[in-house]
Amino acid sequence: MRDIRFDGLSDDTKILSIGSLFRKINGSQWGVNLGLFPAQNKKSLTLSNAPVLVRKRVLNPSAEPKQAGYKLSLAITSTQLWEQKTLAEYPNQSVIDELDKKQRCFHFLSDKGVQIFLPQFELARVLFFHDGYLSRTALDPDCLKAEFDVQHINSEEARINVLPSSSYPLKSLDDYGARRLLSWLLIDQDARTSFESIGRYQKLNGYERTDYRFWDFQFDPPELPCARFDVRGHFDQVANCMFVYEITGIRDVKVNVPDVVEIYHPKFKEYVRGHGSGSASAIFDRPVDEHTVHNEAEASSDSQHALLYAPSVAFEFSKPFETRKVADKKQQSVSGRTDEETGGVASGNVSVNEPTSSGTTPSAEWESVTDETDDVHLYANKFDCFHRMLDELSDTYGCEIKSKTLRKLPPLSRCKKHLLTDSNPRCIAVVEVVFGGTHFHILEVDTSDAMNLLSTRLLKLKSQAKWYEQLEKLERALLKSSLRWPNGLLVELCGENGVVGVPHPKTKSTDKGQLGSDSVAHWAARFHSWMASM
Repeated sequence: MRDIRFDGLSDDTKILSIGSLFRKINGSQWGVNLGLFPAQNKKSLTLSNAPVLVRKRVLNPSAEPKQAGYKLSLAITSTQLWEQKTLAEYPNQSVIDELDKKQRCFHFLSDKGVQIFLPQFELARVLFFHDGYLSRTALDPDCLKAEFDVQHINSEEARINVLPSSSYPLKSLDDYGARRLLSWLLIDQDARTSFESIGRYQKLNGYERTDYRFWDFQFDPPELPCARFDVRGHFDQVANCMFVYEITGIRDVKVNVPDVVEIYHPKFKEYVRGHGSGSASAIFDRPVDEHTVHNEAEASSDSQHALLYAPSVAFEFSKPFETRKVADKKQQSVSGRTDEETGGVASGNVSVNEPTSSGTTPSAEWESVTDETDDVHLYANKFDCFHRMLDELSDTYGCEIKSKTLRKLPPLSRCKKHLLTDSNPRCIAVVEVVFGGTHFHILEVDTSDAMNLLSTRLLKLKSQAKWYEQLEKLERALLKSSLRWPNGLLVELCGENGVVGVPHPKTKSTDKGQLGSDSVAHWAARFHSWMASM
């Protein structure tokens, strides 16, 4: 977070404790009381910053900070077996800040027999507070039904309609991980009931004093049967107990959601490829090197959201499901424009609070979760014709298919080419083929969104050693080159005569992605011809 600063906080401010939530009685914006070191005039941040409010985390760091606490992985049976306590009951009170003592936590034994004291706010942060919008709306138990309409089409498909009145940030729906987490929250009844319990407890247990309403955070967690957690915190060897500062990952989260979820927003547009030369590209603001978050400023609803990348939490569902953006408008994509031709320069001063028409500070939104669900098979159908060609290589030319792997291209900072224009992952198929005793690798990238015309690459490596390290380097170079093969790197790996591009067969514009048997056979024949000559 060295590129994100909080206005009003000194350099290297450490969060020691997280206390009660508060708002003015006649106001709507909630704040969170914080114990900070060094002591300073500012003692709180707005709830919209919940994605980064972690005990022992350093804000405004002058150097890259180390993660605090002892690292532990643990598995649970069910949250239904957990006790509710306060942090004042942690055996070693010397590590509990005064502001923390009233705060509620869950107490349970881990699978390794360690007593775990897990602050309720931290678990809710990881499960639900993925951005400022969800952090704010959690305190209103009726917000979800007012802003989203969920339709269960059949047992395998559901549709989420984002209502015109919703303030959910449109830009967040460009991220397939954010769409999946939102779908889980809205459709899985256990998750939704848990989320809505936050607002219910706030209304039930909040109290008023002078001109403010206060509340000590509380919620009912989803059951999370057999989930696994990666945590960091204070470990007391004598008492064999742990006070959790931070959850860094949550895995094997059971989910009750149909296989396909469509998400409709009235502002979605379906982009169709325009005419002319060059690749299609949207106009966007050039990013700045550093953002300053103005804690109390009103965000403007007239500005595009900037994305602020928080230290990420790994989130993994036990069963993947597909999400799709759907639109009822079509718009021709910009054609003949290179990626460098962009809009203006984004503002360095931003607010993550709820955008309003009277706000004057450019709005921003946190992105804090990395979806690590094993879901790559959901996108395998984009490679149907390619796999038919591999079958032809095997059946007709006696090639041995040693391995076939489908990989999602990795996300890179300030680059979105790892996503298709429908915001689903862009994948690469990596195939090892043996012909005539020689090992070859074939690389095929999903360009079904027609962003670039990218031929398939046939490689004869100089060395098989460290191939997967080289592949990761190649994937990053491909993205940095805006979906153009990094020929210099390929020659370095294969030599001048060890790499060749094999173009895709041409298809009718009305039949994109569908190849006839003759086309597949000719495609395979070209591969065989090149392998025989290399």
